[in-house]
Amino acid sequence: MKISELQEASAGPCGRLSLNGAMKKILCILLCFLFLWAFPAAAAEETGICGDNLSWTVADGVLTISGHGDMYWYDMGSAPWYPLRQNIRSAVVEEGVTSLSYCCFFYLTELREASLPGTLGSLGGMAFYGCRSLPEVTIPAEVYEIGEDVFYGCRSLTAIRVDSANPSYWEDDGILYAGTSLICYPAARPQERYEILPGTEKVEPCAFSYSPLEELRIPESVRSFDATALTDCYLLRAVEVAWGNWYYTARDGVLYSGSMDTLICYPAQKTGSSYRVPAEVKNIAIRAFAGNGNLQRLEVMGSLQSMGSLAFVSCGALRRVYFHGDVPEDMGFSPFPESARIFYLLGQKGWDRIAGKTWNVREVQPWTEETDLLGKSGRLTQ
Repeated sequence: MKISELQEASAGPCGRLSLNGAMKKILCILLCFLFLWAFPAAAAEETGICGDNLSWTVADGVLTISGHGDMYWYDMGSAPWYPLRQNIRSAVVEEGVTSLSYCCFFYLTELREASLPGTLGSLGGMAFYGCRSLPEVTIPAEVYEIGEDVFYGCRSLTAIRVDSANPSYWEDDGILYAGTSLICYPAARPQERYEILPGTEKVEPCAFSYSPLEELRIPESVRSFDATALTDCYLLRAVEVAWGNWYYTARDGVLYSGSMDTLICYPAQKTGSSYRVPAEVKNIAIRAFAGNGNLQRLEVMGSLQSMGSLAFVSCGALRRVYFHGDVPEDMGFSPFPESARIFYLLGQKGWDRIAGKTWNVREVQPWTEETDLLGKSGRLTQ
């Protein structure tokens, strides 16, 4: 519209120019656009099939699974509602559903509540993996099977409740157990120290992952403690093992197998800039030193058989690793941080094959008197 036309359209009853009418129209249009931008229309309901006799619906932020029988099996990110994950804040599984798939609620990061039915018998592994906004969940009485890592990455989880009539699972004030096995310690449980209950025989993989624990005590009864049980416990300062436990031991807060042949966990908040791995140690577990930002220098006093993947991941202060023994027989994926330099003692087996070459993405160097890394006594100098 030309200015003259705007002036004509806006003229008052006496032929005098008045912009009030045009301005009101323009303002009205702008307000409509603003309203539509700020309050978009609710997403249309989406629905589909997730089992021979199961269907799913997402509407108004609620994922509803209904019908009867078992859910189809899904892998990471393959559940049909996964593309809608940012809109799902609640999950309601209705009565009649008997199993939930592996990764069924995988990375529903906005999920804040989940209701499980009394008919549920099986909860697939990683079912709630990465549901970082979920504060609590209740396991119904009929559940007889829970897969691994069901609650891994649920960083807001404070309690896992279990129906008191469930014969397979039970809780210790929100901590999930099954028989004599500790399954999951909630990642957001506000507690600095925990003593695993006496009589517990097994601690499952990733059981304490992301928990804010600073101290953990393992009782005499524990016979199996998975190497990944303390993964990502970045506030942990020390692990204790009760006297009389033949399967595990602790020295200065560091967890080892009972025979000292495996170093399982060097706590992320353990202080000290240097550490000597005892000569008895033959294996360093996966992520054993992960997250320790204090360690700068490490000496491996014996000959290792294996070093687990990511053994020193996020150990950004680590600068030098000295091997006193033979070259490790089995090296996992990327055990050392980029900051670390690797040195080996001349005369030990296997190092001559890789001297001066890249080894496990790191250059290795011998100790030499010229570099003042090896003293006349054969011991390392500072």
